[in-house]
Amino acid sequence: MSELKPLLKELQSTDLELHALTAERDAIPQKIAALEQELNLLNRRLEEAKQTLTDSRTELKLAELNLTSQEETLVKYNSQLFSAKTNEEYKAFLREIETTERKKNEIEDGIITLMERIEQEEAELAKRKAEKEREESKKKQEIQAVKASQSHLEATIEEVREKYERLRRELPDNILAIYDRIKKNKHGLAVAQILDANRCSGCLNPIPTQQAIEAAHSEELVFCEYCGRILLV
Repeated sequence: MSELKPLLKELQSTDLELHALTAERDAIPQKIAALEQELNLLNRRLEEAKQTLTDSRTELKLAELNLTSQEETLVKYNSQLFSAKTNEEYKAFLREIETTERKKNEIEDGIITLMERIEQEEAELAKRKAEKEREESKKKQEIQAVKASQSHLEATIEEVREKYERLRRELPDNILAIYDRIKKNKHGLAVAQILDANRCSGCLNPIPTQQAIEAAHSEELVFCEYCGRILLV
């Protein structure tokens, strides 16, 4: 049994290492998906900025066309003003001119606002382009690094798994059955060490002094009376 205890300790250590490596490998697709999502977000933000600017420029062109139309209407009314035959016609033309002037002024104010907005949107678009160029290269490098780590992890997992299987073969079937049963019931941790002040590393409960001595010197396996794990020093 004195030779089996170090094997049990090493088996548990290898088991935990294999579990951690496997979990790290299994998380890689999610990491890659998250990075690709960030890339998509950069592209979407850029496209949104482009579309916003395009819409504003289209709105500006329509406003300029509307302004031209109002100016032409104003010229027409001014020319008709002096051809009025009655006082009522003259007043009617004046009212139309006043209304058209007001619309023209409103459109001009709107154009100024649009031009200011377009200037801001052009700056935002330039910012998004620079952000994409900067972050896209960075994210692609990160994706490549994660993919490279995946290959390395696969090789490491294979090595650790071979070690794990070798250790299992070196243990007697009855001891291995005990290990597997406790491991299944205790979330993968079948072996616990005795910490300072005689406490179980698995459940942190106190271990009687006599039991700690037996775990250190007995040929038989000693189990924590609280959590049931195999106690080793």
